[in-house]
Amino acid sequence: MESNSYPTGVSTSEAAGLVESLWSEILGPGADTGTGFLENGGDSFRAVLLTTRLYELTGREIEYLDVLEADGAGAIARLLTTDTPGS
Repeated sequence: MESNSYPTGVSTSEAAGLVESLWSEILGPGADTGTGFLENGGDSFRAVLLTTRLYELTGREIEYLDVLEADGAGAIARLLTTDTPGS
């Protein structure tokens, strides 16, 4: 996996806003950002779409399984701002 310069450039507020925007775009305008991805009607295809868009916009890789298991948009935003070994 390649490392890039984007991860350290994503602030907590930027990550939250970005994830909430994509959450609504992918799951629909009525999606609850405080409820899990699957509970909002998400599926594996939409999870891959979300992770792809996040990578395109931030350079951070997030596993689609983490999206499926997330308890809300905030959990995904935290993954964007957390430095992990090898990222």
